[in-house]
Amino acid sequence: MPRSNRTLTQFAVDKLVAFHNGTLRDPDLETMGNTSVALHITPETTTFQVFLFDQCIFELDENHIMVRNGGFFDSKGRPSRTTRERLNGLLDICGELGIIPAGVRIFLANNGEKETAMVGKGDTAATLDERTPDRAIVRNPDQLLVF
Repeated sequence: MPRSNRTLTQFAVDKLVAFHNGTLRDPDLETMGNTSVALHITPETTTFQVFLFDQCIFELDENHIMVRNGGFFDSKGRPSRTTRERLNGLLDICGELGIIPAGVRIFLANNGEKETAMVGKGDTAATLDERTPDRAIVRNPDQLLVF
C-alpha cells in the first residue's frame, strides 16, 4: 500500500518494509534519484539506513530509530522540506508496523524560543534542527521515548 505520494519516499518506505519482514538482506547500497538505502551489518546488529544526497537521515536497528537533520535546512534552520518528507514517510510506516507508536512525525512548531522542527507526537516531542542534528526514538509501540 502506498505510504507517500512521492516516488522516492515510497522507495525508501518499501525497502524498510522489506527489512522489517526479513526479505531485504543484501547490504549493497540501492539508489533511486537522491535517495539511497543500505544495510550496515556487524556481528552484533544489522542497521537499516536511508540516505538523502549521500547524508544519512534515518537508521533503524533492533533497539531504536535515529533520525537526522541531513545537513540541509530552510531559512529558519529547520530540516529541508525534502528531508521532512522522507522522514515522515519512514516514521509513518514505523508506526503502522508497530515499531513505534502511530502518529510520530516531524512537524513545525514553536519550541518556546523560535519556530522550529520537532520530532514526536503531542507533548512528547524534541527539537530537530541545525543546532540539534539528530534524535533517537526507542523502539516501543506502546510508549514514545525521544532522546
